[in-house]
Amino acid sequence: MPHPRQEIDISFDRPATYRIAVKGRIDQLWSENLGDMEIHIESRENEPAITILIGQVRDQAELMGILNNLYELHMTVLSVEHTAVD
Repeated sequence: MPHPRQEIDISFDRPATYRIAVKGRIDQLWSENLGDMEIHIESRENEPAITILIGQVRDQAELMGILNNLYELHMTVLSVEHTAVD
């Protein structure tokens, strides 16, 4: 039997930490345009690279700005995961 998910107190207008995964590579130079998130590249043999962005965002508006920048870069978003309330 699966465990019920814990209730997470995510607020629309408060800081939180997110982990965003996208298909492909993003250069470290883009960090400033992506909310100063840390950029990590995961590569596996015979598979496309995956870029992981990890960092705190001020609110949902900043998160949407980061996602819009990824859209404008034509990056395929694989996941957006809330990791902590700050």
